Amino acid sequence: MKPGRPGPGPGIRAWSLAVEASRALLPLAGLGSPKRARGVAARRGAVARLEAWAGAGRDPSRPAVWLHGASAGELLGAAPAVERLRERLDLQLVVTWFSPSAEAALPSLSPDVSEALPLDTLRETGRALDAVRPSALVFAKADLWPGLVASASVRGVPLGLVNGTVGPRSSRLHWPAVQLLAGTYARLDLAGAVSEQDAARLRLLGARPGAVVVTGDGAFDRAAARVREAREPGSEASRLRAALGLEGPAAGAVGPGPVLLGGSTWPRDEALLLSAVAAARAAGRPVALVLAPHEPDGGALERLSEASLRILGVRPRTWSEAGRAEGAADAEPDTEAPWRAPLVIDRVGLLAGLYAFADLAYVGGGLGTDGLHSVVEPAAAGIPVLFGRRHARRESADLLERGGALEVGPSTAAEVLTRLLSDGAERARRGAAARSYVEEGRGAAERTADLIERLVERGGG
Repeated sequence: MKPGRPGPGPGIRAWSLAVEASRALLPLAGLGSPKRARGVAARRGAVARLEAWAGAGRDPSRPAVWLHGASAGELLGAAPAVERLRERLDLQLVVTWFSPSAEAALPSLSPDVSEALPLDTLRETGRALDAVRPSALVFAKADLWPGLVASASVRGVPLGLVNGTVGPRSSRLHWPAVQLLAGTYARLDLAGAVSEQDAARLRLLGARPGAVVVTGDGAFDRAAARVREAREPGSEASRLRAALGLEGPAAGAVGPGPVLLGGSTWPRDEALLLSAVAAARAAGRPVALVLAPHEPDGGALERLSEASLRILGVRPRTWSEAGRAEGAADAEPDTEAPWRAPLVIDRVGLLAGLYAFADLAYVGGGLGTDGLHSVVEPAAAGIPVLFGRRHARRESADLLERGGALEVGPSTAAEVLTRLLSDGAERARRGAAARSYVEEGRGAAERTADLIERLVERGGG
């Protein structure tokens, strides 16, 4: 590590003290949410575990890249760039995360070590950095932490941001966040922005103009690659239509009709989809429904079982159950027409590939306050994308403008779904527009790998 910049100012020191003071209250943050409780528990001892890895596994002859992302989506967007970087450099990869959901991204990154983000105090982040000795510290998308950035800057660790994005209504652009984070963004050596608009907003947040470049969004490369992988013979995702009891090729309307896949759904999304499917079927438009809840735990499965029985008159089947039935030589279908029962994806990590075998997609999170999930993954599969009206993603606005997506709500979902089911030409046109949008956005992985390599070179790696 090279000699660092001036030490943290009063604002960062105050932040560090405030975070330290909140340590005793952290267990309260996990009350009522098993996922948050897991995150709180994982932060305890995170620094000690990083120090233990560094003592046994850190190879000082190889550069180390520390990549941090809030959750799985942010880290997966960086995965294509990491893959290309490994083709150029013999590096070690350290991955930290804020939400335990990020663990779903780890197989795609194959890190040398992964760990929860240490508590964002100058003391804890400093210990972690002294142990890992990274050649570069890279943040994915948006999750910059003032304490970690300041500690790295003091130690001369080059700092970067990849797939950087700032929504036009982001709270970070307003007081008090903009004042607190200005010094944090100013310490970035290189910041790869998704678009020119994101680059302008990064500069408003304090990033130095000369440090900001437009590299695009690696999520486009990632989504396109996942579709290609899923369509290879023998992939697990290719079982989707067989699990539904459908026959024929994966593309097009076959058997009883098209497949509607609801991805990363929450209760409001599921109620909307079940009701819309019931209405479409009543109108003579059969459609198979697949639901991939955002949190496929026991509570979600129980909730979906009750709702499906009440609205569609049939209990759903799970992906795991369908797999066991396919593997049994004397298996009998659960119903006369298995596609009538919704298929619930009770495993994480499959969703992006499953879109490749659906005919329509609905992306969850746009009806309440949960936040719209990735619309790039279904768009890469070349199918029309539906979502609720509460969305702030640049990609969702772009898809709407290009005709690859449609907004729906409780009062319109049934009509929109029935129309798309009856009009194959409209489905094809909107699907082609969605796929074209993703193809135009590809190439970010190479540009992002270039950016990280430049940071590593600055760090002496």
